[in-house]
Amino acid sequence: MPSTASCPTGIAPSSSADGRTGSARTGTPSRITASAPAAPAPSLPQTRRAHMERLVDKGLTARAFSPDADSRSLPSRARTVIVGGGIMGSSTAYHLAANGDDDVLLLEHNVITSGTTWHAAGLASSVRSTPPLTELAHYGIETYKRLKASSGIDVSFNQCGSISLAQTPGRVDELRYTAAVARQMGRPAELISAEQVTRLFPLAVAGGILGALHQPEDAHVNPGHAAAALAHLAHRHGVTIREGVEVTRITHAQGAVTGVDTPLGHVECDRVVLAAGLWSRDLAARSKVALPVYAAEHVHVRTAPVPGAHAGLPVLRDLDSYLYVRHEQGRLLVGAFEPNGLPRAVGDIDTSGFAEFPADWGHFAPVRRMAEERVPHLRTAGYDRFLNAPESFTPDGNFLLGETAELRNLYVGAGFNSQGIIYGPGAGRALAEWITGGGPSFDSSAVDVQRFSRVQHNRRYLQARTKEALGRLYAMHWPHLQPVTARNVRRSPLHDRLAAAHACFGERTGWERADWYARAGTPAEYRYSYSKQNWFENVREEHRAAREAVALFDLSSFTKAEVAGPDALDVLQRLCTADIDLAVGRLRYTLMLNDTGGIELDGTVVRLDTDRFWVITPAASQTKTMALLRRLTRGRAAAAFDATSAYATIAVMGPRSRELMTRVSPAGWSNEDQPFATAREVEVADSLAIALRISFVGELGYELYVPSDQAVNVYDALIDAGRDLGLRHAGYLALDSLRSEKGYRHLGHDIGPHDDPYEVGLGFAVSRHKETEFVGRVALQQREGTRKQRSVHFALRDPDVVLVHDEAIFCDGVQVGRVTSGSYGYTLGRACGIGLIDTKVPVDGNFFVDCGGVRVAADVSVRPLFDPDSTRMKG
Repeated sequence: MPSTASCPTGIAPSSSADGRTGSARTGTPSRITASAPAAPAPSLPQTRRAHMERLVDKGLTARAFSPDADSRSLPSRARTVIVGGGIMGSSTAYHLAANGDDDVLLLEHNVITSGTTWHAAGLASSVRSTPPLTELAHYGIETYKRLKASSGIDVSFNQCGSISLAQTPGRVDELRYTAAVARQMGRPAELISAEQVTRLFPLAVAGGILGALHQPEDAHVNPGHAAAALAHLAHRHGVTIREGVEVTRITHAQGAVTGVDTPLGHVECDRVVLAAGLWSRDLAARSKVALPVYAAEHVHVRTAPVPGAHAGLPVLRDLDSYLYVRHEQGRLLVGAFEPNGLPRAVGDIDTSGFAEFPADWGHFAPVRRMAEERVPHLRTAGYDRFLNAPESFTPDGNFLLGETAELRNLYVGAGFNSQGIIYGPGAGRALAEWITGGGPSFDSSAVDVQRFSRVQHNRRYLQARTKEALGRLYAMHWPHLQPVTARNVRRSPLHDRLAAAHACFGERTGWERADWYARAGTPAEYRYSYSKQNWFENVREEHRAAREAVALFDLSSFTKAEVAGPDALDVLQRLCTADIDLAVGRLRYTLMLNDTGGIELDGTVVRLDTDRFWVITPAASQTKTMALLRRLTRGRAAAAFDATSAYATIAVMGPRSRELMTRVSPAGWSNEDQPFATAREVEVADSLAIALRISFVGELGYELYVPSDQAVNVYDALIDAGRDLGLRHAGYLALDSLRSEKGYRHLGHDIGPHDDPYEVGLGFAVSRHKETEFVGRVALQQREGTRKQRSVHFALRDPDVVLVHDEAIFCDGVQVGRVTSGSYGYTLGRACGIGLIDTKVPVDGNFFVDCGGVRVAADVSVRPLFDPDSTRMKG
């Protein structure tokens, strides 16, 4: 939260009947007491002017940094143009310049920090939910710690620590796992009692607290000053900064960025970094780039002076009450991440800088009540400021980073879900390294801008999801947690049939997918837990059907891309690590790398004809798959088509799958008729389908690619014919269980854009003999002899323990790696999965996995623990 010197303050106007005040576009900052509102504050334009004057007086805008920053002229060309001067744009500019890019132009529509950065609460955290995000967040702490010394600007860094409270058993479990991530990453964190909470934060009461997590490295800063300090350092390293310059369009040609348009003229450039916060979506859309970012109101209020409020108080996060409390200049600041947020269309937000909404005490009332219960001094202190301003949110609560699918050399750092101060320094450094290095320097899977489907850019969808997205930051982060808003957007042709079979649906990139199936008479809905959830026995039965009889999976969300034309083979040879020069009707598993040798995609390539191929990848990879294919086919005698919605995918898996197929198809189904790793067109029921003999579950099985208009017919025939064969519906949780036992990798968990194929056990998918120079081949060759990790398979010895994510692996008492993915292996009778460990560690040591603070003995193997020779699916 900015200090008084950089934040508007005032007196609240009279409230309207619904609790709202002022204009929808130009709200007025509020000051109230516990009793009654007082006289109106100065108009918002006056507030903005005062705010800008304070920044200039303190040397905190580019006008103060550069003698020529008031110039209305722009260079005609720059290597890199950054759009947006908040924490992300300033951080990226500084890190680019520090890495040697001395030709950077940063353009800010208003003044530095005037977008969303200025009104942030300034919280900085050292630990997040995963190791990669924790690494980014901790870099932020280290950056803020040294900013004053390096820039000369006091950013009010206060490393007071934080306390996160738990009022439910589930929240206690969540904090245990957070503490485990902290230990894994070498960050201090301690689980403490309610009594210890009140000793550290004497203004709070202990009622209802079951436990808490103390993180002594956490801090808070003045966010506006922090962003301005980074801009100052960027300028010192040669970055040109211009304020008051709006970028109206990003120009492009042949699928690549060419420059930006502004009212002062066109600037030619090689690349653009879009860090314009909530305005990023609409600016990108003018160039037909989809960014799923939407705004919501975000509130924090400040009290009058409170006895006992001092700088040594840690940040108090009462997560189950959706609020945080921190010290500010002898006062307390109370902020909310309420579960029913208020989304705002960009057209409702003032664009002249330092935008605010009217005070809405009615909406804030439930949080205020809970805050006053936790900190009783709040009941009598009164409040002198209500700050309600826009923040940007994404559908899944993680920010957007990296190069866009639609345009080469358009990079994005936006949509920080009120965590821009936490991630800004680390994300700016990571994006600068991505730009200059040709790929991400960390596991970027969770934040990659290309992880969404284009439909998630839809404004109606975003508005609905944002009502939930704001509160998700403090909501429970259960394993397998599903969103409740913006559902039923993308549905398989079989959706109604699966619903009638009691499917419990989960959402992935907008798709509704059957996660598991409820028994008749029981609700098909999740009941969340950090232990075995309510679906555990249901999934056991689905798993058993695939291992012992036959199971039917609807995998229609798989990405299906067709590449056709005289140059189709050459395009795929350049993209794929495997040799794709296959006989017609053959298929092969392959990887697709970036320039640094990291794994962007994995999937199956099917040769349907001499000049016609299918590329099949996971559902979450649809945007990335099409981007890679369209870039490589541009200017070639080949084209890539997205066939995902044209075909349903019905997987028939299990030892009796062959018997089932003979009942619905006149084709032969023996090994001789269709060997493993082949594809052919067959009659099934009243339809034609392309049948792939392949398996992601480790059993005999077939994937049937059926035209969407014929999918129900094929489904009905399979269900009718399989009743006496033990046929069961099976969902994605069973699929995950089956593939975990078999040791198949999962994109986004076991493998990602920073992973080396050989380290993660997929060297077999890299051809050392094909002549075509595929993307990433040179980088892989340069890594020879330097690899430090290897992939292993493991199973816990305690059958009652389940895996969550990213657990640390220990050998002989020493941390040697981490779990990358896992599930419960019902055939093995215990949880199992895949992990990465140090190459020097022998697999015959004494292994343990840290499961939320409890070390559980584990068996480790370099080969899969189930059917390591793959005899079952090839028989």
